[in-house]
Amino acid sequence: MYVVITGTSRGIGLELTRMALIDGHHVLAIARRPDESPDLLNLKKDYKNLTILKLDILDPDAHIKIATAADQFPCVDVLINNAGIYLGDETLEDFEKSFLTNSIKPFFITRGLTNKLKASARPVSLQITSRMGSIEDNTSGGSYSYRASKTALNSLYKSLAIDEKWLLSFLVHPGWVQTRMGGSGATTSAQDSAAGIWKIVQEAKPSQSGSFINFKQEELPW
Repeated sequence: MYVVITGTSRGIGLELTRMALIDGHHVLAIARRPDESPDLLNLKKDYKNLTILKLDILDPDAHIKIATAADQFPCVDVLINNAGIYLGDETLEDFEKSFLTNSIKPFFITRGLTNKLKASARPVSLQITSRMGSIEDNTSGGSYSYRASKTALNSLYKSLAIDEKWLLSFLVHPGWVQTRMGGSGATTSAQDSAAGIWKIVQEAKPSQSGSFINFKQEELPW
């Protein structure tokens, strides 16, 4: 398969990249600062089928640059929009950056790869979202810009699943993951989360497209 993953310098994105490569797939890994990720660079030494694209998805032309880099592939079988940011405050800058990173840019990246995804016999698109984007499940409040941006992501990709029925599209909550974003109190390792997410890629069915699920494939409330 031909796989495109954003946010690959560490955490879930790095582990997903590793798993796809171990399984023998071709991977386009997008990272903002790949030179600061020795683990990603070591994967590049070990796997010739890994291409690393140094790119900040907040670049105004990020979706164009990713599509151009993906031209090396005959198709894109799997797109995983993993790059994200947690800014829980209430400033205008926090809201603008959160929405751009967590919802708007993933949508444009998906649109930019539409033709490559359509060329696949079984195209899968996963958006790494958060349970904090659930309105029904919000019992603690706070984290305004982050919650709102993930709710927007969920809404965008629910619509995409309806409009683009040829595309297997999933919104996946990765769990409370032991990453820089998740913090030291997190309960799920990046490896376990990524393994569950990769299993979704492998087992996804058309009847499940548009689902909001966690990495264990359990449905979550909208």
